[in-house]
Amino acid sequence: MFDPEFHNLLLRKRDETVENNPQAISLIVARLELKPDNIVLDATAGTGQLLPYLFKRLTGSGWVDAYDLSCGQLEQAAAAYGSSAKARFILGDVEHDAIFGAYDAIVVFCMLPSFDDPVATVKRMYDDHLMPGGHLVIGFPCSKEEINSLHSDMEKKGEPHFLDSAEELASRLTKAGMTVAYTRDDDSAYIITLTK
Repeated sequence: MFDPEFHNLLLRKRDETVENNPQAISLIVARLELKPDNIVLDATAGTGQLLPYLFKRLTGSGWVDAYDLSCGQLEQAAAAYGSSAKARFILGDVEHDAIFGAYDAIVVFCMLPSFDDPVATVKRMYDDHLMPGGHLVIGFPCSKEEINSLHSDMEKKGEPHFLDSAEELASRLTKAGMTVAYTRDDDSAYIITLTK
């Protein structure tokens, strides 16, 4: 269930991490293997910290559909990056709402443990919205230990959700019928790339 206070706190922490680790962000975006005209789903856009990294690669007619379930966060993203004409800002919950469109690439950035059912949510995006030959990247610009510590420290209502090792999560994604092409799980980044 969506907890706006918890979501906004996570996004503030995420933005701090992004500002401090541009190298890891570049690695995550590189795994999308974007072409200039690609259409990208940023499934957890927040304040749009990932958008400038995506825009640098979408030099043709490509654009980003930036989804978030917080109106306030999306307004910040639109204010900061809306003038580029490379993004559409969409208020929505990618886990529970209908998504309209097919994408060359999908990125789930720094929010996977916040989903009620992460594997099912990723599978729905992969099966229903990722174009053949496309890439879906789950990425964090830090270690899983940092992410899990953040979730633990936030004292989320109910059971906290934690991030498995990339190897464990990749195994679960594979068992659900998705193709894992790449994993990284170290002190500087956590990345899983799915291909279709």
